Amino acid sequence: MPVSGSGLLEGRVALVVGGASGLGEAISHRFAREGATVVVGDIDGKAAQSVADAVVAAGGNAVAVEADVTKRAEVEAMVDEAARLGPLRVLVCSAAIETSGTVVECTNEDWDRVLGTNLKGPFLSMKYALPVMASNGGGSVILMGSVVGIMAAPGLAAYAASKGALVNLGKQAAIEHAPDQVRVNTVAPSATTSGLFMRFSDQTDDPDGLRERVARGTPMRRLGTADDVCDLVTFLASDASSYLSGVVIPLDGGMAAPGCALSTPTPTSSSPATCSTNGRPRAARSSTCRRRRRR
Repeated sequence: MPVSGSGLLEGRVALVVGGASGLGEAISHRFAREGATVVVGDIDGKAAQSVADAVVAAGGNAVAVEADVTKRAEVEAMVDEAARLGPLRVLVCSAAIETSGTVVECTNEDWDRVLGTNLKGPFLSMKYALPVMASNGGGSVILMGSVVGIMAAPGLAAYAASKGALVNLGKQAAIEHAPDQVRVNTVAPSATTSGLFMRFSDQTDDPDGLRERVARGTPMRRLGTADDVCDLVTFLASDASSYLSGVVIPLDGGMAAPGCALSTPTPTSSSPATCSTNGRPRAARSSTCRRRRRR
């Protein structure tokens, strides 16, 4: 479809890290429709190029860059490529992986791998992008967190720790770079109808049943959509949110409001245990809430 946005991001370069699939892919397309030149950064170079090609075919501007967010040199080169295209004003950190396992069950390897992608990745991305954005007069960083980063999720020790730490990393960056007019905010979505959750549910014995249970456990009785996420992320990327920084916005249909704990089912043979933004499967999270007892 042709570019048909309102030009909220006209004349800006937006780097979407983890932009080759799921919500990152949807954000890449939305930013292009809003007039941005999009840099689709991803460890899967072929998938990133496919997304960039689709954006261009729809009338937008995009390029692909292959990069492993855990490798300093590759992240630095990715940011350099984005800066070469024009004023880098928007950074979205969407690359993530997840493994299941309690604190006792989580292996050292899984811990290092999840924290490397989910926390070190955004750290390196901001480390190299923030000075560039500051030199351009400011901009917006959007960290893609998770509702699991602000509430308990039994069985997701490494993932929950990485997303919880991401919240404070974002606040730290927001305070340090507020004088530079660079805003840093975190979006914390629950399960959505695109990306990781749908790919996981497709591999279970009862995809529709799982989706229905998760939706039923959400106060608004539905899953989030890619449009829900893109609407919020575009707002945060635009000048419409110019005085908003250092916050975490739950995008979860009210799930976090009552102080719930997510219930995570144990993976079965048909329920793969891991997934990333590049399509590898992960453990699903049930959104059924258990209200904590008050003391």
